[in-house]
Amino acid sequence: MIRFSPAWAETSGLKSGVVATEEIQPVVDVTGTLELNELRIAAVGSRISGRVRQVHVVEGTRVEVGDALATLDSAELGEAQAEIMAIRARARAADMDEVRKRTLMSQGIASMRAAEVASSESTVADAELMAARQRVKALGGELDGKNLGLMSLTSPIAGEVINVHVFRGQAVAPSFTAFTIGDYDQLWVRLAVFERELTNLRVEDKVEIRPLAAPDTVITGEVAYISRMLDPATRSAEVRVVVPNEEGKLRVGQAVTARIQASTARRKALSVPRSAVIQVDGKPTVFVLVEDNAVVPRVVEIGARAPAVFEVKSGLQEGERVVTEGVFALKSELFR
Repeated sequence: MIRFSPAWAETSGLKSGVVATEEIQPVVDVTGTLELNELRIAAVGSRISGRVRQVHVVEGTRVEVGDALATLDSAELGEAQAEIMAIRARARAADMDEVRKRTLMSQGIASMRAAEVASSESTVADAELMAARQRVKALGGELDGKNLGLMSLTSPIAGEVINVHVFRGQAVAPSFTAFTIGDYDQLWVRLAVFERELTNLRVEDKVEIRPLAAPDTVITGEVAYISRMLDPATRSAEVRVVVPNEEGKLRVGQAVTARIQASTARRKALSVPRSAVIQVDGKPTVFVLVEDNAVVPRVVEIGARAPAVFEVKSGLQEGERVVTEGVFALKSELFR
């Protein structure tokens, strides 16, 4: 038992509260690292072999969908575009020949067979033209034929250029990734949550994210994924959190703390304020008032952890009074 005077209690800032049953919502506190949302990353490369004529962006450039990243020269594309022009001329001639043969047939000068052959040749030419246009489109080139052999590598998403792997004059192949684009407006945090805490978590649970370098900054995200597989070594599973970052306060690679609010685990339980619990010899301990100016330390078993209170599974009874502020002063008295 620790006895103290009223003056010492006032000087030490001792305050007490009654142990009571109240509704608590457990939280899970873990640490993690911010990373890019894998659904918002784009690797951009050429569909055909070519040589870089010009690079339009550098790392950090903000791009929108369709913005040009680089211009390439490609002989293969030039041949495909020239083929369109040749087939277009043949199709135009075939169409004119069909019209002429049908006119002559109506005048009895040409046979029906000649008109049918002309119609078939026109249809074949139109089909070849359509196929040639589709090939150029698949290669990423323009269909108007104004810039033969030139193609633009464009951004498929809005975001920021993360990596540039090409330079002017460099030869590129279809397997080569020229640019990497990432969207920083929404990030991921991968968390390792222990098995005993997973049962309380659900997808869409709210999560408070605080950067370790700026703990006063709080950004709210939500659980997007809970793995069904446990790591046999750590007995933990991956929990992925989606974090909005439109204001750009967070950076990829930044260490953060995450507080997951387990919405499905809300329940009534015997609880004490977090400030009432202190570690003594590695065990959670509270100071129970047995007289107005006397307390005894008592080891308790902590259950669920809420933002402001701890669930007490054993060691206390409802109605007992415990010290809620000034516990460090009492702890120091234990070791005098």
